[in-house]
Order: sequence, then C-alpha cells, then structure tokens
Amino acid sequence: MRIFCVLPGSPNAAIASSLWRRNLHDPLVEMGHDTVLWDGGIQPIYDLDPGATATESVRARFGAAFAAAAEAAHRERPLDLILTYVSDSHLAPDVIDDVRARVAPITNFFCNNIHQFHLVRRTAPHFSACLVPEAEAIGAYREAGANPIFFPMAANPTVYRPIETPFVYDASFAGQRYGDRTAAVLALNEAGIATHAFGPGWNAATGGGPAGAETGGTFARVMRIASAARQGRDPRLALADWQAWTRLRQRHAAILHAPVADEAYVALFSQSRISLGFLTLSDTHRTERPLRQVRLREFEGPMSGAFYMTGWIDELARHYEIGREIVCYRSHEEMVDLARHYLAHADERERIRRAGRERALRDHTWAKRFTDLFRELRAIGVLRADA
Repeated sequence: MRIFCVLPGSPNAAIASSLWRRNLHDPLVEMGHDTVLWDGGIQPIYDLDPGATATESVRARFGAAFAAAAEAAHRERPLDLILTYVSDSHLAPDVIDDVRARVAPITNFFCNNIHQFHLVRRTAPHFSACLVPEAEAIGAYREAGANPIFFPMAANPTVYRPIETPFVYDASFAGQRYGDRTAAVLALNEAGIATHAFGPGWNAATGGGPAGAETGGTFARVMRIASAARQGRDPRLALADWQAWTRLRQRHAAILHAPVADEAYVALFSQSRISLGFLTLSDTHRTERPLRQVRLREFEGPMSGAFYMTGWIDELARHYEIGREIVCYRSHEEMVDLARHYLAHADERERIRRAGRERALRDHTWAKRFTDLFRELRAIGVLRADA
C-alpha cells in the first residue's frame, strides 16, 4: 500500500524527539508499505488557537502546502491512503474535502481527546475516518458527525526494547511536570523511595522551566490561582501543588533532571526497578472530577521490559491483566505502598515485568494496530479491497 504520512516528529516543542515518527511511520515501513513522510512544519502549529484570527493565514499556508505535497506524491505513484496527525489549526474543512475527493481517503490520528477534543471538533467530520486512542472519546466524535475508529496506543518493539544495563534507579518517571505528578514524586521521595524525574519542568536548576505551573512571582501566582478557581479548580490544591514543588526542590533536588533524548528515555525503563506512569490530565486533579486517560507510556514501558506501575483507569483492563502484567494504584498512598512492596520482592517484580512485555509484544505493537485498522477500513469501504 502507498501511504502519505503527515506526522510531527515530537509531541512537544521543548523535546528534541522523533517519537511520533518512530511510532506511527517507521512501523508502516517495517510492514513493507511504500510511505511518503511529510512534515510541513506541523509541530509549532499545535500551539495556535484554532479560533484565533491570526491562525487563519498559518492554516491557509499549511493547507496549501499539504495539498500540493499530497498531489505531487499521488502523481509520482497513486496513493492508497493519507495518514495525518493534525488539528483544526492545521487544515480547513474544504482542504480536507478537496484532497479526499481528488487524491485519496484521509484518516486523522489525534490523542489527548479527553480534554482537547475541541482542537479537532471542526475538522473531524471531514476525514474519511478518525483514529481515536481513547475509548471514552469515541462518543464525542460520533456526536460531532465524524467516523471514529478505536485505535489504541501501542509501541514499536524495534525501538522500545530491553537494554542490557544494571539498575541505576529504584523508581523513575520521564515526562513533563504538571498536574499531580509533583506531589506523587514528592510522596515517594519523602517515603525514602529515591524516585528520579526527567523532563520539561523538572530541572531544579532552572526553577522548573516553562512547564512549572507554580513559577513566577507571588502576584502572578495568585492571579493564576484566582483564574483557575473561576474555572472550577480548588485554590487550596493549587497552593498545595506549589508547596509540593518548593519542598521537592529544597529536599530532593538531586532527583530532578532535564529531558532526556529518545535513546536515554528507552534505557530508563531498563535502568529502573520501577517505571512510573501518571494518567491525570492537566490540572484536573484540582477539580471534583479529575480526568484520566491511557497514555503512550503505558505501552512503551512494558514493551521496553519495564516493571510498570501507573494510575488506575478501567480502560487499562482492556489492554493488560492488572496485577499480573502491570500494576496500578488508585492514590498516592497506595502508590507508595506498592512501590515499597515490589522493591522488597524482586521475584514478583520480575514475573510481572516479563508478563507485561510478553503481552505488549503479542497485542500492543503498532504493526498489529495498523493490520487491524486496514482490515476495518476495507470493511467500511474507506480502503479499496485490493489496497
């Protein structure tokens, strides 16, 4: 099959990474598909407000470049499918409709739909199909008139694999600092479990950097808390987050690190007795109903051979046998208790680590996801039967 891939390299402009290309593009190549990879300056556009007047000219330029690139690839050799990872800031509905009609069907992948569906709501109905990794978000797509297909996260075993290395850390987490992650890392370290954190916002030397929601002067902090309170956030929890960050920097600065490159990120899973995940979205832990979703890390960790411990969400039971293949906690207190238990029981930890990797290799590779997806696209008539 010939596929035109419109994919960013990194999920975050602050991270020098090829994460999404390694996860979505490279497996297609490994499966033997003829792929054309096109970037077009995708990444910075995610940060634009789709409804802002200033975004219109950026969207128009990107849309024109996208259409021209897809048409050029199609002339070189007919395309069977276009796979995009874009938002409403990137493409206008009429551009999607036109390219679909003249070139090939378009499927759009987008994640973080639980709290960011508004970023794709306008264009979603115009794609041939929308690939949705969160089961809970399927309904929102249908209500918008789109054609959603459940397409869970996965991992590429060529990239995410065990590394021969001794343990360096009792526990680690690699990812951006926000939400209740600061309090969780603090709780573990205060309990005597040396838990290292890597990523934007964690570097103590910079005071947290741009990802540190509690940075800035007292007045700025008060204004942010007041604004959040008007949006249903508990100001007491905002203050608690700031206090947790202050305490973490003062008492445990040695465990705070800058972002790591892709290879070092994968190695962390093998260097850590416990690899941590957090599922809460943004600052919704400060509300009465925190939002959670399954993350890419829930597949990268086990695929890399990690003993993986993450938050609880019912959807995870669709992917793993909880307690046998991965471990889940429902509170920071339970997280600390589980960490203590499994650090003291290496044999149990090893059994779970092995079972998690076996499950990931069997059921959670991108090759399997794409094989299932293409079968469904043919069944619903998006793809030709012979594609």
